[in-house]
Amino acid sequence: MINVKAPNSLFLEQQEASHAILLLHSFTGTIRDVKLLANKLHKVGYTCYVPAYEGHGLLLEDLLEYNTDDWLKTAQAGYRFLQEQGYQQISVCGVSLGGILSLKLAETTDVHSVVVMSTPFSKDDAGLEARLTYYCQRMGDLVGLSEEEVTRQLTMIESYHAQLQKFKLLVDEVMANLEDITAPIAIKYGEQDEQSYAKSANYIYEHIKHNDKEISGYPHSKHLMTHGEGRPDVERDIIAFLEDYE
Repeated sequence: MINVKAPNSLFLEQQEASHAILLLHSFTGTIRDVKLLANKLHKVGYTCYVPAYEGHGLLLEDLLEYNTDDWLKTAQAGYRFLQEQGYQQISVCGVSLGGILSLKLAETTDVHSVVVMSTPFSKDDAGLEARLTYYCQRMGDLVGLSEEEVTRQLTMIESYHAQLQKFKLLVDEVMANLEDITAPIAIKYGEQDEQSYAKSANYIYEHIKHNDKEISGYPHSKHLMTHGEGRPDVERDIIAFLEDYE
């Protein structure tokens, strides 16, 4: 069996930059979700920081030791880290759960601008359990776990229901406070993703009270918009959005 090590956070500093971007990955994803985007933003002049959420990239039983409280603290610590590096202009950019955490930071912190991708306006137990099931099976295949061990870890999802409730409550809380966001915001969804994400994008757009907002659907993008055929268009538009508010 392959030993699994916790992924490291990624810090790409641009010495001449005055503007930093905090990039936040998805639930059951890793920094690889947004690494290509971070590299692109770094090349055009931004400092980028991608924190790794606790438990992600490890076996399911390790992931289940943490919850959204921990991952929100990681995002908040990432923002403080960039402040400590001397950056006064800090934007947040996230996909899926990373989008929820980005919105939460925008509601509670003086962020410069916000980009959210594939961000849900509600979650249910079945969808979250399916993500955990797929994650367990994928990690089991990756490291060579026996079928018996994969099955044992899958049974642990049942006892994680209280933490899934926390996930749903975080989403509900963030959606209830969208009017607190005053920073410019770009909302993006993939047209090849589940239809609910287009509805979510429109919900977020409609509940942002200021006018410095935009919404875009991408015909070639799936849920992970930072990868796949639609990626160049997403990257181009994010850079253009950030430059508009420099």
